[in-house]
Amino acid sequence: MSVQAEFEANQAKLQKDSKEIEEWWSQPRWANTKRTYTAKDIALRRGTLPPHEYPSTVMSKKLFNILSKHHANKTVSQTFGALDPVQITQMSKYLDTIYVSGWQCSSTASTSNEPGPDLADYPMDTVPNKVEHLFKAQQFHDRKQWEERVTANSAENLAAKGPAIDYLTPIIADADAGHGGLTAVYKLTKMFIERGAAGIHMEDQTSTNKKCGHMAGRCVIPVQEHINRLITIRMCADVMNSELIVVARTDSEAATLISSTIDTRDHYFIIGATNPKVEESLAETLDKAIINGATAEQLQFIEKKWNEKAGLKLFHEAFADEVNSDSTLSAVEKKSLIDQFNSKVGPLSEISHHDASKLAQRLIGREIYFNWDLPRVREGLYRYRGGTQCAVMRARAFAPYADLVWMESNYPDYEQAVEFAEGIKAKYPHQWLAYNLSPSFNWQAAMSPEEQYTFIDRLGRLGYIWQFITLAGLHTTALAINNFAKDFARDGMKAYAQNVQQREMDCGVDVLKHQKWSGAEYIDGILKLAQGGVSATAAMGEGVTEDQFKSKL
Repeated sequence: MSVQAEFEANQAKLQKDSKEIEEWWSQPRWANTKRTYTAKDIALRRGTLPPHEYPSTVMSKKLFNILSKHHANKTVSQTFGALDPVQITQMSKYLDTIYVSGWQCSSTASTSNEPGPDLADYPMDTVPNKVEHLFKAQQFHDRKQWEERVTANSAENLAAKGPAIDYLTPIIADADAGHGGLTAVYKLTKMFIERGAAGIHMEDQTSTNKKCGHMAGRCVIPVQEHINRLITIRMCADVMNSELIVVARTDSEAATLISSTIDTRDHYFIIGATNPKVEESLAETLDKAIINGATAEQLQFIEKKWNEKAGLKLFHEAFADEVNSDSTLSAVEKKSLIDQFNSKVGPLSEISHHDASKLAQRLIGREIYFNWDLPRVREGLYRYRGGTQCAVMRARAFAPYADLVWMESNYPDYEQAVEFAEGIKAKYPHQWLAYNLSPSFNWQAAMSPEEQYTFIDRLGRLGYIWQFITLAGLHTTALAINNFAKDFARDGMKAYAQNVQQREMDCGVDVLKHQKWSGAEYIDGILKLAQGGVSATAAMGEGVTEDQFKSKL
């Protein structure tokens, strides 16, 4: 082919591919999705192979349909974090989604084989590997069941097998904070798509200081920096022809630190020093104390005293205090000035500190001292005071780039959930919401059993269509094994025979016949097919112990 012919062929393919991508994006699936790039930008990066539909894309489409129905019906997809193939096969009987938790993976499935707390310091392929582990099991059990049901010799025989189980339950997985910069986010997304995830969630914490959403010391990144992550996730999915569901999580409700002051949308929530007499920064003060041999307890005391002297506040608090301390103003005048300021400067106004400072100066005729560099912690991070309205501001900013938004919270507070939902839906009425029914909460102290029973449904009516207990797989396993080990040590085989095996029989748990559950009959069929229909080494042939259970089922 001549260079001219290659040039023309390349341009024709680029134009054709771009048009096909534009048609794809015109579908209702993308009605609420914002992209900052063009179809041509994606076509340029797809290569020459025809677009491939990954199995995970089939699951993403299925998940989108599931969530769409829940949204329309004000119902909920409720699920929990799964540990292994046993759990997902049992969950699929009753639940329509599966969750894969980074916390559980950090503690039980790190690819470094080194367990630890949820600091996202495990290798970045850890959660994708767990997704692949579970997704392959789903596909295996789906194939096994299909063969069993399609070989039924009559409708009566099929009915005797009971209803089919949809083992292909969509998986939503924890992508933490992306495990690095935008190239890491791109590669991580690619791994999830390749390994079977129907959806992923990513939070707005720093990737270097990431912590479990219920630990202290959480540090968020600027709003736009997280938007860039979400754009990168969708861009990667577009290049891979994937309809990946994206969940944007914000940890700002309880955040105390932020990595940068660059985004004006964060300025309202950044803490500064208000005492001009404090000239030395906190970091310098602590460094000098460390050089002089201060102990950890002494450093804590020094920091506490420095904070008190510096007068740490948010700027709108500093303005109110300045107005209220002016003895020349009446109470009515003070209230009027504060109301005028707050009408322009609020948690959702997204006004810059520069403009807020200018407004304050115009209202009271003098500049208010406010320095957010002095209180920076020794790691260089700025002080931040989040809260529910902060989470609303951030989730609103993230919403156009995600299918669901989620505020990580410290308590199962229904009124707080109402505030968040109303804040989001005031701007985006059709936005899908997610909620973490965390086992880190003390549910017994938070609400009565009756309130616990209705909590999911009440949240569902607010728009929280996907709700999940992150670590229920881990906790139920721990409880079951603790109880069985204790009983087994005391009662011997009676503990297993009566408390496990008999309960499996009573509840119709298919793992009772674990050889069949693991696919022994299915694999026997493959062996016989490979050997002309007969295999002397068939695993489920005469003598298999599972014959002992035939009269029981």
